[in-house]
Amino acid sequence: MMTDRVKPYLFALFVGLAGLGGCSPLAPRPDRTEYYILTPLGDGDSAPPVQQTTTDLSVGVGPIKFPGYLKRAEVVTRSTPNKLQVSDQKRWGEPLDKNFERVLAQNLAQILGTQRIITYPWYPTTHVDLQVEVQVERFETSANGQSQLTATWTIRSGQDGHELYTNRTFASVPVDKSDGGASAALSGDLASLSRDIAAQISILRSQPDKRAKSSGAT
Repeated sequence: MMTDRVKPYLFALFVGLAGLGGCSPLAPRPDRTEYYILTPLGDGDSAPPVQQTTTDLSVGVGPIKFPGYLKRAEVVTRSTPNKLQVSDQKRWGEPLDKNFERVLAQNLAQILGTQRIITYPWYPTTHVDLQVEVQVERFETSANGQSQLTATWTIRSGQDGHELYTNRTFASVPVDKSDGGASAALSGDLASLSRDIAAQISILRSQPDKRAKSSGAT
């Protein structure tokens, strides 16, 4: 049973905790989570649309395949070749592979001058002239202040799915130290990939009967 002598001490303790307000252990902590997204090319950022008419060109984008370590909401930084750091506060605003696919589609639409860009999956009855598949191997920033994109991409015929061209893109730029610098740098790497793919689509478009496969590294 609580004695009369103990009650005043407990009351004083309660009043003291209440006076601390936000310092109380029971007070909710502020959410310091930061959310980032990839962004498409701006109006003045891309090369002019290809010369030949492509407004009727239909391009299917996908599937886009990502490594498992990037399929998370947290932003990943590579601190050493064999070590990854997963941020406690920085998050992607949407699944990174879906954001990547959406921005790639927007970039291709701008560079190629067509709005007929379809993202995977599409209905079997949907007409697609060319299909672009991407296998992402690396897509993160490093502790030394560089972004890194390594991706193998394949262009296929939309009619029968046969392979027309395969290549690999390596892209890296310095990461600005300002807030959002990492996502901006990775958006720049994705823009480089978009230009590589668009350039090859332009070549294939000008040579519609070409069926031989090519490969190399950009």
